[in-house]
Amino acid sequence: MGFEVAGVVVEVGSSVTQVKVGDSVVALVSSGGYAEFATAQSQVAIPIPPRVSFAEATTIPIQGMTAYTLLRYLVEPLAHESLLVQAAAGSVGLYLVQIAKLLGIKEVIALASSDEKLELVKELGADVVVNYSNPDWVGKVKQATHGKGVDVVLQMSSGQIGEESFKLAAPGGKIVLFGAKNYHDTISTEQVRQLMWQNQTLAGFAYPALRPEQVAESLPSLLELIQEKKLKIYADQSFALSQAPQAFEALLSRRTIGKVVLIP
Repeated sequence: MGFEVAGVVVEVGSSVTQVKVGDSVVALVSSGGYAEFATAQSQVAIPIPPRVSFAEATTIPIQGMTAYTLLRYLVEPLAHESLLVQAAAGSVGLYLVQIAKLLGIKEVIALASSDEKLELVKELGADVVVNYSNPDWVGKVKQATHGKGVDVVLQMSSGQIGEESFKLAAPGGKIVLFGAKNYHDTISTEQVRQLMWQNQTLAGFAYPALRPEQVAESLPSLLELIQEKKLKIYADQSFALSQAPQAFEALLSRRTIGKVVLIP
């Protein structure tokens, strides 16, 4: 297991020119990231910006790039619009909240499951924070939008949270499905009717499906935001490599904020 790794390069192939031994990099691997040593293709090794820890760097290749490219290439939200971010205290959600505000979005509505998480996303710029563990959370979102609904719903949760979020889209709004939890879901007849009769747009997003030039254009911009401290990275939940089961238990319990990492 394990697809994201960060560390120091200890060996390179004979034709590698992008990185050298001793460089600190973060990279994607096909598998085998839960290890003391891992092998990655040199073209996907990203130099770690100064003053960014290995744990923080592991958020960049997937979570950071997913959030940045999702907003830049698919959502393209307008300044006057409202944006709903589910799981806003997760590793993708924390990026989405911050990048949306950097793009000048008027109203970012953030959903999270505890007061601690709500306080954090509020500090990061969310205009409205709502605890989706409370039975009246849908009403609070409607109240925040004065009954109009949300212009852009970023839906990465399935089940009841996903279904209720779907209904919160405003007439003429956009619903974006992304994340593994939506992969096996199906669109109901009721949802199709909603899309048609409210002139809404439904879109899907998968970061690996982006064109190579889109990734190449986005990475320097994201790294610049991180280096200039315009984005805060959260990877405070760390476990020893031998504690991988405990790390999964922490994720399942929803106790974690941001990225969870294993440290060999």
